[in-house]
Amino acid sequence: MNNEFHFAPNQCRPGAGAYCGGQPTDEQIAAFAREGGECVINLRPLAEQAGWDEAAAVKAHGMTYVHIPVANPDDLTRDAAAKLAQATQQHDVSRMLIHCASGQRVGALVALKAGWIDGQSVDEAIATGREAGLDRLEPVVRAKLQAG
Repeated sequence: MNNEFHFAPNQCRPGAGAYCGGQPTDEQIAAFAREGGECVINLRPLAEQAGWDEAAAVKAHGMTYVHIPVANPDDLTRDAAAKLAQATQQHDVSRMLIHCASGQRVGALVALKAGWIDGQSVDEAIATGREAGLDRLEPVVRAKLQAG
């Protein structure tokens, strides 16, 4: 896949991993599919998706759509991290686009998956999350990881 193409606002690409960022447009989803994208993971809750059926758009382009709603820090749970882990195990992570509205929740959930599921230390998981866009939610994520 083309590392130079932007499939989402605030896009980042941790290592050779998934494309992470904010809400993509229909055009960006189509471009992601053309570039070999396989799976789009949307962390935005339904209340944030008024007027557009992203699942239908993703599926129309032949990709898998996964919805893991994360409305606020309370939704950053072990269950959500496990669902992200399951999706990354089922698809080539380098052909995956994970997004929320801005990318903040993506970085947070990636960090929690790294700590809770992948067994990284708190500092390692935070670093992994930063590569995926973690910023403002870092104190919340650190506290959750430290609590176990």
